[in-house]
Parts: sequence; C-alpha cells; structure tokens
Amino acid sequence: MMPQTILALALALALRALAPGEADEAASPVKDVQASQARYEPATREVTNWRRQAMGSLEPKPVVAMVAFFRAERPFVTRCVKLNNYWCIKSARWNGELATDGEGHVGFASADHGADAAATLLRRYYLEFNRKSALDIVRRWAPAECNVATSLGDIALLAVRGIGGTVRAQYLASRRKKGGAVRYTAKAGPGGKQGRVSIVIPMAPRTPQYRVPSIAEGMGEKPKPSSQPTALVRREPAKEPTTTTSAAPRPAPKVQVASACPSEEQRHRNYATRMVEGLGLGPSDDLKLFAPDGTPQPNLTHVMLAMSSFELGTLRASPDLVEEAIERAAARLKEGAEEKKAHLSQVPPQHLER
Repeated sequence: MMPQTILALALALALRALAPGEADEAASPVKDVQASQARYEPATREVTNWRRQAMGSLEPKPVVAMVAFFRAERPFVTRCVKLNNYWCIKSARWNGELATDGEGHVGFASADHGADAAATLLRRYYLEFNRKSALDIVRRWAPAECNVATSLGDIALLAVRGIGGTVRAQYLASRRKKGGAVRYTAKAGPGGKQGRVSIVIPMAPRTPQYRVPSIAEGMGEKPKPSSQPTALVRREPAKEPTTTTSAAPRPAPKVQVASACPSEEQRHRNYATRMVEGLGLGPSDDLKLFAPDGTPQPNLTHVMLAMSSFELGTLRASPDLVEEAIERAAARLKEGAEEKKAHLSQVPPQHLER
C-alpha cells in the first residue's frame, strides 16, 4: 500500500473517530457550520471543535491524524492548538473570539478566525506600531516573562509588600511571641553579585513595625532618622561581598531586561531567526510584510508559517490556511478602498475642496 493511501486512510479513520455523525460535517467545505457550533470549555481550556479544525488546518498530517485518531495529545498538542489559535494571540475582541483562558489567550470558533486575527495583528504591528523587523515584532508579540522581578531589589520589594502589606501577615505577626522576628533572606550569588537581603520585622502585641532594606527605600516605609540607634542590623565595614545590603547601603543598579533576562532575550532572537530563515534577511532587517497602503507582500506567508511553527512546536499551520487568510485580508482591503472611493464620488466637489 502506498504511503499516500495509508495517510488518506488514517485521515478518514481520524475524521470518523472524532464523534458520531461529525465526519460528514468535518469533510464539508462549509466551515461556518463548525464555527457556529463551537464552544469553549473552561474546565479543559479548549474549544470543542479543535480536533476537526486541526485535521484541516495543521501539519504534518501524519502527526495530526495520530492526535485525532489515537487521542495522542502529548507531546504534540499545545494549549494554543486546543484554542484554534495557532499564533497564541491574546484577547482583543477579535472576530470569532469565543472566550479566553487564564492567561488571556483567545479561543477562536475556527482556525480561519485565528489566522485572520494573526494577519490583522501583524499588519497593525507593521504599519501602525512601526515594527518592521522580526525582533521588533517578537518583542511585543511574545514579551519577556521576567519583567515582574528583574533584579534582587525587585524581589525584595515583592517580599516587603507580601510580608508587610497583607491582613494575614499582620494577624500572624500579632500572634507571635514578643521579640520574635520574620526574615526574608536572599543569599549572594557567585562573584559577590548583589549582597544578601534581610527583612527583619520585630513583633509587637498590636502594631508591628517594619524595616525595609535600603535597596527598596522610597517604595515602602520611610528611612529612619540617623540619630535613632539601629539594634536590628549590625553595621560593619563592607569587607565581604556577602554583607547585607542594609549594612552597606548602595544605590540599586538599573537592570535592563536584556541583562536580567538572558534566556528571554535568547528566546526572542531564536524566534526572530526562525521568522527570517530563508528570506535572506537578518533579525533586525525590514521584513517587507505590507505595502504602505496595507497590501500584503509575499514575505507575509513565510513569516506567518514560521511564527506558527515556533509557537506550536511539533505542529504548524498549513500553507493553505495562511494563504487563504491573506487572500481574505487583501479582499477586505480592496473592498474598503472601493467603498471609500464610492463614498467620495457622492460627495459634492465643493466639500472636497474644503
């Protein structure tokens, strides 16, 4: 039996195995029927028709058939596959948007809606936000995930707010023995970088007082007057790199995302490299995705396919899905231009001159 025949048989079996009575619907060219019946299941964080959508919209087909027929989701299926969202787009009231998961990723009624949203969003990035290169697009499309705490100082700040800013913490503090203390310690890294941070909170029967490390001054409690004795932390000359930051106050260095999140910066570069691979361009070069009037350019297909591949891992959007989405985008642009031209033709010349 030829490999093509085996693949066709596997696809047919997969379609028939999806659910009783759904095989004919999945094979139907009218995709609006599937989209109208789709719904988002919050318990499993998936759109109910994602398997049928994957069969016609994802590659490689043998893997998709195995996922649909044998229900072999791991390690091939990511959460965005189950959302019919092959570019992992966040919510913005897109056409076909059913709901969002806990992180804001959209569950689309069909894969076509997801592809249309991806083409629209890339056009917005390129023309409205002036993000022309792969790196510029990726840094906004998939922002770094370590911006919450980019240095030891930020971690200390979070600790201060977490320890001293909650009713639960105050309740526990009031129940501790007099003279007790709560400490948050972060040991210094190799090479003496960023000294240890200690948060010492003396407990009083009713109103505990908090001491904020100097690395977070100005963000919490105001610094105490210098005349007041400091019995909580012993001050010594800064000889060892492991002395506490409260013992040797220093201005916190400004930490950039690139240096504080090297893994994220590398992820962005890997993503951008995948986008320009085969185009003869660099990650910082103009991708030439759209003309000034918004007309899609040939590179758009390649970039959308590469982005889908990076987002989904093993699976990727099919060329047909992407090309049809781009054709629809071009048709909408042309229709909008014709409507605008027709509207202007009905306006009296004297109004146009104004």
